[in-house]
Amino acid sequence: MRNAWDEPLGRMDSQVFSRVLEGLKAFLTVPSVFFGGIGEPLSHPAALEMVRQAKAAGAKVAMITNGLALDEQTVERLVEMELDELWVSLDGATQKCYEGVRENAPLARIVENLRLLKSVKYRLDAQMPALGIAFVAMKRNRAELSEVIDLGLRLGATHFSISGLQPHTEDMRNEVLHEKTLGQSIGAFSRLDIARMDSVGDWDHSIAEVLADCGLRYSNGRASTRLDDTCPFVESGSMSIRWDGCVSPCLPLLHTHGTFLGDRQRVIREFFFGSLADRTLSAIWNDPDYLAFRQRLQKFDFPPCVRCKSCDWIDGNQEDCYGSTPPTCGGCLWAQGYVLCP
Repeated sequence: MRNAWDEPLGRMDSQVFSRVLEGLKAFLTVPSVFFGGIGEPLSHPAALEMVRQAKAAGAKVAMITNGLALDEQTVERLVEMELDELWVSLDGATQKCYEGVRENAPLARIVENLRLLKSVKYRLDAQMPALGIAFVAMKRNRAELSEVIDLGLRLGATHFSISGLQPHTEDMRNEVLHEKTLGQSIGAFSRLDIARMDSVGDWDHSIAEVLADCGLRYSNGRASTRLDDTCPFVESGSMSIRWDGCVSPCLPLLHTHGTFLGDRQRVIREFFFGSLADRTLSAIWNDPDYLAFRQRLQKFDFPPCVRCKSCDWIDGNQEDCYGSTPPTCGGCLWAQGYVLCP
């Protein structure tokens, strides 16, 4: 995303983060805290201290990282603080494939860091953090998905997230794997049982194509209908907080950015329901406008823009053919299951 915007970068300061921690106390059950979004959490000089404070507040804490900063001292501190989940972006199992996605990134160093994590957990007799592997599937790396999963298992991963690509540039648009299904509704199948069998590259690709064509998702040996017209952020009860304290209902609305839907170029405008600079977390969460927006998303009262793509309304998220007020969500790839977040 940051290759397709001109927004200035920033880091959350201690005052904003203190407002986040204070806001957690207002809820009957302490919300989980996830360090991630756009940017590398471990590049923040206070990242480990922020994890410690969130854990001390009683929150379940997770983080996603590119894995480059997982040196021995960082790994030991994350293990000792009992970070609950550590997600690592791994978009290839060979150096050639990996650097084709993440230019000049050293895969061997990341793998060595994850071996270190496994070793430190063993030495300290620790179960946390659970390791997750996040893979963004595209044409250039799809052939290595099986190898990425095998590598992750050897490194101790217990969670895997396989997402489609949200294309922010013209060349990225040519990498998406959902062109064929972008205009389709969920298929006729509601369930498909698959026996356990050996993992073989061509077979894995065939199964993946069948599932995608049928609009199915696979879990625990069973494929079931993937829900469309469903906001995963609302369904999980989450909110997203930008570095400056602005509170958005989801990650895609944290920043104004360009993207493509099919061959149409779009501009998604940022949207917030308040800022921690002047209101508490609970006040923003319980704001009547925010509540009404969440209720509308649960009904998903938006036109089927992802499947239609036939008018100029789709080129932004400010209004649509239903006369919606911003933000409009009919063109959201997350709500149709094409893009996932860990």
